[in-house]
This record gives sequence, structure tokens and C-alpha cells, in this order.
Amino acid sequence: MSTGRRFQKRRLRRGMTLVEVLVAMVLLAVIGAGLTKLLASQVRFADMQIAMKDAREVSRESLNALATDVRMVDADSGIIGAASDSFTVVAPYAAGVVCGTAATGGSVIALLPYDSASYAEGGYAGYAYIDTTTSGTAYNQEYQYKYNTTTPVVIDSTTAATTTPCKTATERFGLFHGGAVTVQPAAPAWAKGQASFLFRKVTYAFRSSVAVPGTIGLFRRVLTGAHGAEELAAPFSATAKFQYLLNTGAIVSSASGASLHLIRGIQLQLNGTSESVVPGTTQVQSAPMTTTIFFKNRPKQ
Repeated sequence: MSTGRRFQKRRLRRGMTLVEVLVAMVLLAVIGAGLTKLLASQVRFADMQIAMKDAREVSRESLNALATDVRMVDADSGIIGAASDSFTVVAPYAAGVVCGTAATGGSVIALLPYDSASYAEGGYAGYAYIDTTTSGTAYNQEYQYKYNTTTPVVIDSTTAATTTPCKTATERFGLFHGGAVTVQPAAPAWAKGQASFLFRKVTYAFRSSVAVPGTIGLFRRVLTGAHGAEELAAPFSATAKFQYLLNTGAIVSSASGASLHLIRGIQLQLNGTSESVVPGTTQVQSAPMTTTIFFKNRPKQ
């Protein structure tokens, strides 16, 4: 083989030069930096979406719990405390019909079907019945309340259906398989056959969170119940609060005394937040939510 051919073969087999390697490394670095920035942006976006979802869930979960107690409240006498950070309601949890006076004293109420889990929570604070009288004392409310923390005596459906006062020779109150209870003190004789319900006192309040320290949580407490305050959801922003809709059309941040009887609904500002700050941002994500729950048990006009 000639010298010229050997030299040409060596030139064809040579590798990359240092300049070419450096150029390739620079290009790879630029592309890698772009991909890294894109990936970080996508991760941050996903984290923000998760944080927003968590904030929305805080508001929605608390609303579900509030609606259960508040919607069936009597519009005339169902709320007994109203502040911007808390309120207390007389919440019905089992409905029925007054059968009459029991032989042992007190009144017997035949119960409609009820939520057994809610009933088992306890916290009984009394019962109420519809007042339809038009003479004597001039009542200003549809329901008359009998406050008493003595636990109702349960009467099973079979016994109540075959004995007085729910069953007599001339009449029988349908029990709808709910059984009956004896409550104290007794309702007037004329209340026989009137709708009635058992109630408990429930307080909702914004307080310092236990689940997420350093933030605000929403707590529920049955005042005469066996358990203490239960934290329903957290965290909330400092703007979370309660307001009250009066039958005059006004919206107030608190009420007391005679003004409590004017409240027809509660405006809830459940402004939930995420538990932590998403990396790359400066503040927690928030999900403002404002809604109103109106009372269903309204007095007759």
C-alpha cells in the first residue's frame, strides 16, 4: 500500500476534536436546562392544583356538616347565640307526634324514622311541639320548647303500638317503625296529635386549629353531649366568618336578645386554604366560598 493511501485511511478514522466536544456539551447543557425548567414548572403547577383542591375540600366538607344541623332549625327560636366567629343552634335530630301524657308522667312522642347514628350521638337538651292555641297566653312562636337534659325513656314500637297513650280504644298513632320516647316535662293536653321533635344544642366556632397548628379550624360541639369539641376541617383563612340574615332584609355580623328571633338564615364565609406553601410561591393557596343556609322550620305567617 502506498504512503498516500495509508495517510488517507488514518484521516478517515480520526475521532471528534476538542472543539466539537465542547460545542456538543454546551448544546446538551442548554437543552437540559430547558427541560429541567419545564419539568419544574409542570411539577409546581401540579402542586398548585393539589393545593387548590385541598383548599376547596376544606370548605365543602365543613359545609356538609353545617347543613345537617342548620337546615332544620326553627326560624323563630332555633338560634340562641350568634357571633362573627361562632353560633349556637337548637338542632332537631328526631321528629315525631305527641301521643299524650304517660301514666308515669311526662309526654310520649311517637317517632318517625330517624338516623340511628345521629340519634346515638346524644346530647339531648329537650323537645318542642307545635303550638296551635289562639287563646290564653299569646304565643309568638310556632314551636313551644321544653328544655330538659333528662335522657328520654325509649319505648319500643311493639309496646307503644299496643298501650296508651299511643294506642287507645278509639285511636292509634302510627309509629312508622320508629318506636317512641317518654320526655319530661309533660306537654299540655291540647298538644296531643301535634308534630314534635327532640333537639340538642350545637355550637359551631372558628378557633385555633389542633390538626394544623398555627391556622384556624372549624369546630362543632354538642353542648350537653358526652364528647368535647370536634374539629371538622382546617385550615381556614383569617377572613372566614359567619353572618346572619334577618327577616328585615339586613345582614349582621352578630345578634343577641330579641334580635335572635329575627334571624332566618346564616351566611357562611368558609374560606379554606392549603396546609402549606407550594415551593416556588410565597403564600398558601386559598378557595374562598360564600353560601347561605336558610332555616326550614319557619313560623306561620
